[in-house]
Amino acid sequence: MAMISAKRISTLLIPLLRRTLVLPATVARPPGNELVPDTGGTITVRVRQPRTANVQATPGADISGNITAINEVGVDVTLQHLYDAALITDEELSLSVVDFGAQVTEPQIAAVAAGCEDQVAAAMNGVTADETDLDDTNVKAKILAAREALSDAEVPAGDRFCAVSPSAATLVLGIEEFVRADATGAATALREAIIGRLFGFTFVESPALTGTSMVFYHRSGFAFAQRAPMAPRGAADSAVVTTDGLALRQILQYDPHRLSDQSVVSAFAGASVVDSNRVYKVTGA
Repeated sequence: MAMISAKRISTLLIPLLRRTLVLPATVARPPGNELVPDTGGTITVRVRQPRTANVQATPGADISGNITAINEVGVDVTLQHLYDAALITDEELSLSVVDFGAQVTEPQIAAVAAGCEDQVAAAMNGVTADETDLDDTNVKAKILAAREALSDAEVPAGDRFCAVSPSAATLVLGIEEFVRADATGAATALREAIIGRLFGFTFVESPALTGTSMVFYHRSGFAFAQRAPMAPRGAADSAVVTTDGLALRQILQYDPHRLSDQSVVSAFAGASVVDSNRVYKVTGA
């Protein structure tokens, strides 16, 4: 459907109904300046492996048999180029567009920003479930099992999150002990999609998660890399905008063959599981 054009159109512009982006804010993010040309679009995240202390049972005893090398594992995060391209004809620009930012740019930014978050959601959706029988009778027990599993893996108590799909959020909100975000008085709770806390986990809801799923993780369990593309040399106008902590580029140029403006919003983004020991997933049957 094209832009609305008529003899008289109301100046009222209904706010854009866009989903709240939350997942990128809960995972580890390499600095954007590390995503430079020599990476080829892929950055390797350095994952240090835990070590175990030895005991020198006898003072002065030889310890050469228990010397081990430092062990690190590399996890690759590959970026994809996400974009939204729109064509605005001369007729639309002259007769239909009242507020270019609200009618053209804002919906494009929302689309690309959601695409960036989908990279994190895809990594979470791709995790193999540890348990697959989640329902309203055992949701509390599943959360406790996830807590125990992460603690057994010596995952730090801080920065623990649980991302839930909408149907899983309904189950969690039915737990009596659950401390809902709207009960804490946090002014930004709804905007950040934080629905509450329980047993050391901060619960966030995302419609990008599939089925009835709960993903428990430490911030370091996933890595998300994102940056705006460089300004092209041939574009008439180019700018970088920031939304929800994401950097996106918009370019504007004119197509004389179509007598139309082109607006393209794009970004590079990618995500990967960093450490499966720091992730525990539960899904419904």
